Amino acid sequence: MANAFTGTGAATLGGTSGSAGLVQQAYDRLLEFALRSEPLIRSVADKTPARQSIPGSTVVLQRYVDLAKNTTALTETTDPDAVAMSTPTNVSITLNEYGNSVLVTRALELFSLADVDPAIANIIAFNLADSIDSIAMTTLRGGTYKIFGGNATSTATVDASDTLDSADVRKVVAKLRAAKAIGRKGSLYWTGIHPEVSHDLRAESSSGQGWLLPNQYGSSQDRIWAGEIGNYEGAYYVESARLYNSKSGADQTALATASAVSGVSGAFTIVAANAAFGGRAEVGDKISGTNVGSSAKITAISVGATNTTFTVDVANSGTVGTNTLTVTPVTRVFNTIVCGQQAMAQAVAEEPHTVIGPVVDKLMRHRPMGWYGVLGFARYREEALYRIETGSSIAAL
Repeated sequence: MANAFTGTGAATLGGTSGSAGLVQQAYDRLLEFALRSEPLIRSVADKTPARQSIPGSTVVLQRYVDLAKNTTALTETTDPDAVAMSTPTNVSITLNEYGNSVLVTRALELFSLADVDPAIANIIAFNLADSIDSIAMTTLRGGTYKIFGGNATSTATVDASDTLDSADVRKVVAKLRAAKAIGRKGSLYWTGIHPEVSHDLRAESSSGQGWLLPNQYGSSQDRIWAGEIGNYEGAYYVESARLYNSKSGADQTALATASAVSGVSGAFTIVAANAAFGGRAEVGDKISGTNVGSSAKITAISVGATNTTFTVDVANSGTVGTNTLTVTPVTRVFNTIVCGQQAMAQAVAEEPHTVIGPVVDKLMRHRPMGWYGVLGFARYREEALYRIETGSSIAAL
């Protein structure tokens, strides 16, 4: 028997269809944040100025050069000549201002369901650590010494099959020891490694054979780094998605040519059917076809219900027609960093910190929140730093 709850008019939870507007959506007042990786690159900078003479925008660190060996025996009656000291090696660190900010409005504070300030403070603090880590990573990966995995001879020739293996690690560890670089944990060198690269190295070690976990080496006083995953072939490994990687390697097999393509002459945006690429196209891949700009690369991808929109870095030379678009995946190249003590130095004039600015607009509605710092990084001992550039067997999955 139909009633107010079961009748045909009760199509919604609110009772009759006429009262459906009384039912409101409920929101969780606890806001979550994007997935984040632990900051760790800056902590590699273990050399800092001890006694800075005067303020300045550049800090110069000096490193003495050892005397040459003297293996000639002294004679009893001859006073040996004094040896001239070599000029100290200078390492300059340029101090730069860094920062970021957002504007908190009075309207946002009044209308937001959740408490705004703690959430923004959390986002600002993470952006601070994330940004400084990226700046440090740029310095660290610019070192002089590098090798390539597999058969690669340059960054542009790295293929997905050129993965990191124990031979690469042994070679770099041998080079560091030959250069007298001091280990960072006993005789072990610090190695920053991307998860997609450590997958290949650990697979080679026969499911852990020869691989020691952090609790299996060192003393109880040794520091265990956030993300430290183990010790193998003279190095201990700290895994992080922050390790630099880019679409800069060899071209892979081209994906299927699009069956339906449209693009405006002179514009950057091209639309293609989803089925043509199977979701495999990525930012950084090459894109080509009739009237597509020469050497164009994808800078943004938006996937719709049936079509994919590509934004490219070179304007189209004419109207893009049908059946003309090809995407060529480019191998993602990963940097694995291996270093000893004093590989990188930092100088800090003002430690990065969060800032809450004053209300400055006429109606007192806008309040800035952000972070600010003055610091710089430099490679201090080039001979204590190596970079291994490789592909990954799972990067394209």
